[in-house]
Formats: sequence, structure tokens, C-alpha cells
Amino acid sequence: MKRLLLCILLLSAAACGKKEWPQPVASEELIQINHMEARYDQGCILINAKLGGRLANLEYFLVEIEQEGCPTCPFTPSYTQKFFPYSSGLYRKENSFIFTICEPLPGKTLRIRLKADNTYHIIQPALSEIITLEPSTP
Repeated sequence: MKRLLLCILLLSAAACGKKEWPQPVASEELIQINHMEARYDQGCILINAKLGGRLANLEYFLVEIEQEGCPTCPFTPSYTQKFFPYSSGLYRKENSFIFTICEPLPGKTLRIRLKADNTYHIIQPALSEIITLEPSTP
């Protein structure tokens, strides 16, 4: 009887406790977009972004471009392009990334935002500031 009681106690003690998959510590796994600038170059848009944080967790970038929007309106992108860390059209040097977009976008004022998605999907993507790119003048 004592053995049965001891066995029941051991089994119930082993079943106690919260068992979950380990979660990443978000503060240690974040990616930040520290600085971003854009310019026209020979009919293409060049975007230079400097990142910080844990770049090993970078899954992909999403460049969002709003055409013909007003500067005070909510940002609503009309064009998006996804870049993976080793995509063509993306050049990397240490923590700087240069994106080249040569799609036929109108020569109007553009608003641009960059998103850097983390491999840990419970961590929100890093967002850059929205920058305005004025049309190039010949």
C-alpha cells in the first residue's frame, strides 16, 4: 500500500508544473532600423538602411512605397517589394543594406517605409520612419 501511495505521489508531482516550448527573450532578439535614407539614381531608387540588434534573426525586408499620397495622411503603400538577405537587388556591408528598385514608378513624390521581419514570429517586425523622396529634377 505504501508503494502504491508513493508511486501515485511521484506521478502526480511529475505532472505538476507548467510545460511549454521555450520562448525567446524579445529584448535580446530584436532587430532595429537605426537610420534610412533614399535617393534616385539613374532611374532607380536606392535605399540605404543601417540596422542594429540581432541581425542573425533577419528573415526578410519589405520595402513599402506610397505613390501620390499626402504627407499628413495615413501611410497606405501602393507598391511593395520583398527582399531576402541575399536577394539580387540587395547589397550588404556589415550592418548596412542598400536596396535597388528599378520598377517604373512615376516621377512623383514618394513616401517610403522599410520593414525588417524577425525569424521569431512572436516578435513584431522593425519599422523605419516614413521618409519622403521628391522627384528628381533633370
